[in-house]
This record gives sequence, structure tokens and C-alpha cells, in this order.
Amino acid sequence: MSNDVDAPEPPGGAPAPDSSDAPDDPPAAPDTDRLRATGRWLRRHARHAMVVGVVTAVVGALATVAADQLPKLFEDPPPPCPGAGCDGKSPKSDGCAADAVTWEPTEGNVARIQLRYSKRCGAVWGRIVNGEPGDMVTISVTDGSSRSASIATYHDVYTRMATVGDTFRVRFCAEPGSYTGHTGNWVKYCFEATEHTEWN
Repeated sequence: MSNDVDAPEPPGGAPAPDSSDAPDDPPAAPDTDRLRATGRWLRRHARHAMVVGVVTAVVGALATVAADQLPKLFEDPPPPCPGAGCDGKSPKSDGCAADAVTWEPTEGNVARIQLRYSKRCGAVWGRIVNGEPGDMVTISVTDGSSRSASIATYHDVYTRMATVGDTFRVRFCAEPGSYTGHTGNWVKYCFEATEHTEWN
């Protein structure tokens, strides 16, 4: 009698599968491997890429500023004051009033307008010293600039400067304001002055 014992058959008479014949797990898809490798590479290089991006942005911004500012390095500087640069500036703020001379006509000058002249600054400006709010003083240099100023409060005001050369002719005028409380009874009047005027 044989001692071998047959293994029981599975229900239904079907043979039991042999584990040695079971197929292996399917290999990872190539695309998945590439994606994982790409992810690892990006994590390793993300910081470097960020630094490069920031540096590129900064360099680009500096290049833009340099492109805007570089032409200005070759421009002529603005004229100084004293000099042609005094045109349109304040005689007091720019120090031109310190050595200025004055001409104030004595007749027919109700509002007491003056013409001030600084030879050092090469400029003139007008002033009214006995006006009322709204009264105006104007100056006009022949072949040059014109300036005007109106009294806001009190009785005096002066214009900004107008550049003149070694020889010049200036027309300066007083014009009354039109506000209701004005007490003066005069109309616009003008004078002219040159470099030969009797300045004081």
C-alpha cells in the first residue's frame, strides 16, 4: 500500500492554481518613471531657478533705468543763477535782491510800482508797494520774458525775474484790481526803463 496521499481536489473538480505559475506584478509605466524623475529634478533645482529669476528681473529693471537716465548724462546742465538760469525764479530766494538797484517813478505813480534790477544776476523784476488786494504789477522785456503778480493780501507784491542782457528795455505797468472793496480811483499806467535809467 502506498503512503502517498493525494491532495484533495478543490470543490467543483478544478485544480488549485500553482503559486509558482502566478504572473509577476506589471512593471511601472515608463511615463510614470519620467514624471517622478522630473519632479525630483525640479525639487533639487527650484531654489536655483528662483534665484536666477530674481537676478534676471533685477538686471532687467536696472537696464531700463539706465536706458532712461543715460541720455541725461550727455545733456547740458541747466544754466546757473546768477545768469540765464535766473529767468522765472524768485529774486529773494536766489539772492538777487541783495545787491539790486531800484527805479521808482515819482510822478503819476499812484500805486508806487518799482522796477528792480540786479546786474550780477542779469535780471529785472517788478514790484508794487502801495496797492490793494487784486492790484497787479507786470513787466515785459523787449525780445524777452514777461512776468506779472497780483496782491493777495496787504499792499505789496513782486514778480519773478526776467532775464536781461547788458543792454535792455523793459516796460512795467500797474493795473488796479476790480474787486468791490477797492478804494483807489486810477487806471492802468506804465513806464519804461533801460540800463541807462537813474537807478537808486
